[in-house]
Amino acid sequence: MDPIAAGVTVGASLIAAVIDAFTGEIPEWLTIPLAVLGLIYAYVNGYFIAALIVSAITLGVGYAMYYTGQLGGGDVLLLTGIGAWIPLVLPPRFGAIAYLFNLPFAVLFLGLLLSSTFFSVYYSAMLGKKNKWFYAVPIPYLFLSPLLAVTYGAIITSILGTKYREDLFVRERMVDELVPEDVLAEDVDGLPPGKHVLEKKDIELLKKKGVRSVKILDNLPRFGPFIFLALLTILWLESNPTDLDSYASALLSLKIYLLS
Repeated sequence: MDPIAAGVTVGASLIAAVIDAFTGEIPEWLTIPLAVLGLIYAYVNGYFIAALIVSAITLGVGYAMYYTGQLGGGDVLLLTGIGAWIPLVLPPRFGAIAYLFNLPFAVLFLGLLLSSTFFSVYYSAMLGKKNKWFYAVPIPYLFLSPLLAVTYGAIITSILGTKYREDLFVRERMVDELVPEDVLAEDVDGLPPGKHVLEKKDIELLKKKGVRSVKILDNLPRFGPFIFLALLTILWLESNPTDLDSYASALLSLKIYLLS
């Protein structure tokens, strides 16, 4: 593994994680130069085509997720920048498979699993303020292996986020208080169906139409820290590939980790 590319991506992801954790945004002054410099570095080191393809795929898929409110714009650009520096986790000889299972997608997938585990606990604590039984939801984590734990977390987060969506996320907000990248909770007349992430022009259009307030999704998960953790995990596994049997055994083990 190229230590320069690894160092740059980990460093940039760490900065993005800290900023996102405190502000809820990942700034373009970090992500755009990351992507541009990554492509330049890839050109100098002879893997520009792979970096360009993976960056383009990441940006395209990421924009579709951004448009529908499933992923923040800063997250998309950060993943694109990571793909410019380190596009592949599988050797190029795997062909199309290597590009489908590229590093940004691997980071995205693992990041989603890690964030689901965390937010299943966080949402349970929020809902527990009204109904004490929610505090029992995280208890199974004490007895589950890592693989089962992230699976359980993904299921619980999905259930809580869907069934208690109104309590957790939906807030009424005056149009005058909206800012770009606010996420609509439902389609609004006059805006394209399925478009949930607001841009400046969308807010101006709502004002012209006399819309006073809309429902938005608030308190959404901040994904930057989980991109950092996922990237760090994957790079570590890639640099320590000799003991895959032990990794698999640890992931699948059913022993009680807390008591071992």
